[in-house]
Amino acid sequence: MTQPHNPDRESGERAHIKGAIDRLLRGQPLHSTGELTVVQLAAEAGVKRWRLTHQHTDLMQAFQAAARQQRQESPLITPWRERVEQLGADHAQLRSENAELRATVETYAQVIDDLNRAVDQLAGSAANGASIRRIH
Repeated sequence: MTQPHNPDRESGERAHIKGAIDRLLRGQPLHSTGELTVVQLAAEAGVKRWRLTHQHTDLMQAFQAAARQQRQESPLITPWRERVEQLGADHAQLRSENAELRATVETYAQVIDDLNRAVDQLAGSAANGASIRRIH
């Protein structure tokens, strides 16, 4: 069912959409995540996405062009992206350190096992009565 053409409603929506475009491009969203996408533009403007994509295509296209021209992400997203990248680097470093520690523990376990075998051999061949004591 199509709705009758209402110029007042349409001009009000257009004003909301234009305001939303300005806020998103300035990185000052009020009602969205701040990402420069059509979905977030609709959320920021408080209109249904289909109205934006079917009835206000000129505004949508102008927004998309401005977002492409800006070629940077929203200032709200940048610190979070940087934090995620830092956490990824920290994670990789911790995994590397963990692998090194595991290798060291494995080496120590092998040395302890070798020493225990040597003590057992010495204890078994101690014919001269030498006292060999195991340390636990």
